[in-house]
Amino acid sequence: MRLYFLRHGIAEDLAASDFERELTKRGRRRVLASAKVMRRLSIAPRQIFSSPRLRARQTAEIVADALGMAVTISEAVNFGFDLSDLRRLTQDFSADDELMFVGHNPDMSLLVSEITGVDAAMKKGGLARIDVIGRRVDEGELVWLIAPKVFDALGDKSNAAASTFSGTLATPAQKLPTTGQPIHKLIKHRWSPVGFDRERDIDRETLLSVLEAARWAASSFNLQPWRFIVAPRQNPKEFQKAFSVLREGNQPWARHAAVLMIAVTQRLRETAAPNRHAFHDLGLAVSQMVLQALDHGVYAHQMAGIYPEKARETYQIPDEFEPFTAIALGYRATNLDHLDDAQRAREATPRQRNTLNEFVFAGNWAQPADFLDEGGA
Repeated sequence: MRLYFLRHGIAEDLAASDFERELTKRGRRRVLASAKVMRRLSIAPRQIFSSPRLRARQTAEIVADALGMAVTISEAVNFGFDLSDLRRLTQDFSADDELMFVGHNPDMSLLVSEITGVDAAMKKGGLARIDVIGRRVDEGELVWLIAPKVFDALGDKSNAAASTFSGTLATPAQKLPTTGQPIHKLIKHRWSPVGFDRERDIDRETLLSVLEAARWAASSFNLQPWRFIVAPRQNPKEFQKAFSVLREGNQPWARHAAVLMIAVTQRLRETAAPNRHAFHDLGLAVSQMVLQALDHGVYAHQMAGIYPEKARETYQIPDEFEPFTAIALGYRATNLDHLDDAQRAREATPRQRNTLNEFVFAGNWAQPADFLDEGGA
C-alpha cells in the first residue's frame, strides 16, 4: 500500500476560530503549483482524506481538482490524527491501493516518524510518500519527503535543477528487509547509508543519549574496554582531525556526516594479559549505540577503512589500546545530489543476508539446527 501525507498549505494567522483559518493567496498558489507537480509525477491516490478544518479542506480540494478526483472529509484526520486512526481509515482498502491524507502538524510529522523510524519535519505544503508492505500500516519505508521549495523547483520546468530533483525522488531514505521472522522495528530499520544531511547537526542531548547507550553495554568481567573519540561537525578542527584518519574510499561521503567517531578498545587487561573479548565487547557497545541513535532518527555507518597507526599517532593512543573502526553519524538526506552515481546506486541496493540455515548449527559443524524451517529463511 502506498500512503501520501500532505500537510496543509500556508494559512492566515487570524480568523474567527482556528477551524475557519483559510489558505492565504500565497498558500493557494503554492498548493496549486504543487498539485500540478503531483500530476506530473503520476500521483493518483484512490481516495483523499482531509481534516475538516478549512485550511486542510482547501488544500485537499486544490490537489483533488488537479488530480481529477473528490475529497472525503474525515474527523479522524483532524488534530490528534494517529496510528489507530490510520488503521481504521485504511482497513477497507487493498494492498495495491494508494491513499492520501491531508492534515496538520505535529500529527503529520509524528505519524510519518512513527511509521518509518525517520525523524521527519513536515513543512506547510510538504508531502511524504510511505510504502507499506501489504496492509500493515504500522511499519513502512519513507520513499521521499518533498519540501515546498523542492515542489517549487520541480514546478519550474525551465529550472535545470528540476530534472535533478526528479531523479532523486525515487531514492529511498531507508531500505526495509523482508525478514523471515518478526524482529524489533529498530533492527529492521538499521542500515548503513552514505547519504547524510549536510546541514542538520546532532544536538548535544541526542549525542549524549547515544553515548550513554554504549556505556551500558555488557562486557567480560565488566571491564568496559571501549573508548570513543568524538568529533562533531560543529567543531571543524576536531572533525578534520578524525576525517584525516579515514581511508580515501570513505572520505567522499563521510565528509557530510554530522559526527565522526574513532572506536577504540583496550586489548590488554591491567595485568598486561590479553583481553580476548575486547573486540567482542566493543562491538556490543557500538551495536547499542547504533540502535539508540536510530531511535532519535540518526543513522550510523561503521567503517573498517581507517589508518589505525595514523589514529594512534594523531591522538597519542597508548599501546594497550587498539584503534579499530570509525563511525559516521548523521540524519538521512532526502536529496542525494551531493553523492556520485556509484554512491547513489549503493543507497538503492537492496539489503541481503544469509539464511539461518547458513549460520545456525546443531549436532555438527555446518549442520543446520533441526528447529529451523525447511527454507531456513
